[in-house]
Amino acid sequence: MQKLFLRGLGITLLLNLLVKPATIFMVDIKMQNELGLDSYGIFQTMLNFTFLFSMLLDMGITNFMTRMIAQHPHMIHKYSNRLFTFRLILVLVYIVWTVSLFFILRFSVEWLWVLGLLIMHQVSIITVNYVRAYTGGLLKFGLDAVLSVVERSVYFVFGSILIYTTFVEPVTLQWFTIIFVGSSSISLIVATIIYLRIVALPRLHWDSDFFKAIFRQSYPYAILVIIMMLTSRLDAVFLEKLHPEGTFQVSYYTQSFRLLDACWMFAVLFGSILLPVFSRVLKDNGSTTGIMTSALNILFSGGVLMITLTIGIKEFLFDKLYDDANWYSYNAWIFHSITFIPMCFTVVFGTLLTANGSLRILNQIAFLSLITMSVLNVLLIPFFGAVGAAIASLVAQSTLGILQYLVVRYKMKHRLATNTWLKLMVLSIFMLVAMFLEIKFKWNQLYYALGIGTLWIVLVFGLKIIDLVQVLKMLNSKGEKA
Repeated sequence: MQKLFLRGLGITLLLNLLVKPATIFMVDIKMQNELGLDSYGIFQTMLNFTFLFSMLLDMGITNFMTRMIAQHPHMIHKYSNRLFTFRLILVLVYIVWTVSLFFILRFSVEWLWVLGLLIMHQVSIITVNYVRAYTGGLLKFGLDAVLSVVERSVYFVFGSILIYTTFVEPVTLQWFTIIFVGSSSISLIVATIIYLRIVALPRLHWDSDFFKAIFRQSYPYAILVIIMMLTSRLDAVFLEKLHPEGTFQVSYYTQSFRLLDACWMFAVLFGSILLPVFSRVLKDNGSTTGIMTSALNILFSGGVLMITLTIGIKEFLFDKLYDDANWYSYNAWIFHSITFIPMCFTVVFGTLLTANGSLRILNQIAFLSLITMSVLNVLLIPFFGAVGAAIASLVAQSTLGILQYLVVRYKMKHRLATNTWLKLMVLSIFMLVAMFLEIKFKWNQLYYALGIGTLWIVLVFGLKIIDLVQVLKMLNSKGEKA
């Protein structure tokens, strides 16, 4: 069992790390350059808009089924038809709510076709994740790993054909959206075939009592995810509605946010390891100090390296990636890169609170973060555009991460190892000094990258911020969980 689980985990990590970064840097960025600021701004605004309430399509069903199937695999057929019916209702609710909100917020009717296609995209993605509840719960980790990357893989292939060949000229928003949504549709077809093989052909089965029971169990988690989604995805909507050059500012913001999203992808994969580890430790009344400290040290130190390296060469970096990078892109990245640190707090301390079942306090903190982000966006975007939205994101995520840490530290009484914060502060100071020296003296980018990388290695291992022995112990704990 342990070898099976670790093999599946390794395949999932490998496939995601190979496919998703390649898609971001070889297709997404190039596609934005091809489409231009206005067209891509429309697409990104509508994509973020359809993300806002996409949790209505799931309502915690995926987590419920994963736990249930893993614990009672013989019951795989018991709830499948009821859940199929319930999900159809949720799809209808999501479509009606999203389209209604589209008209309430007075988006351009010319964008309605983009909205319709991207609604199909969200339904496909959430449905694939639902099927993964069955593959994961049945410990079919190979199938689960494949399902996790099918959509991005197809998108990478089709997007590369669109961009790097002459089959379609010119590249338009219509073609790009069709390829984007077509990729998720193909992943849905693959997921449907797998579902039919391991479950059965679904049938309608109405059960009001069951639907109510599912809702009672899942709504706190669903509310948390919806609030977190609003906090991270409302920026583009605010930019489009509050700034005179809305779609252009959305494009500048996306140039910066995309790099943060690429970094966040690694943290999320790391967080998927932490949740079951924390759950087991808490169940056994063990100490979380070692695991929590190692996780924070790895994520925080990696974030400091990313921040100091990229801010020091931000103009060079963005000019190489984008055709139309400018002041908004450069300076939005300063705040977006720093945002990665409090987001790492959420990966560590938020995951610990989730494992502890502290969803009420998590929802309260998340709601405060959402209010903070919304108020700051309204105040800053009219004057600073994409940079103002990035500042709002930094403050909101800092509010979220810091309050989660305080709850873990003072309410749960879980502590980090002695001198953890001191070591991380020393690392940050030395790295920031090196960054400011580069900004002042304009060193060669290659020499700077090599120099700051070397400094990071010396400090991280010299101060024993990353303890490889403890990391291996954490992974072994993960394996024992399985």
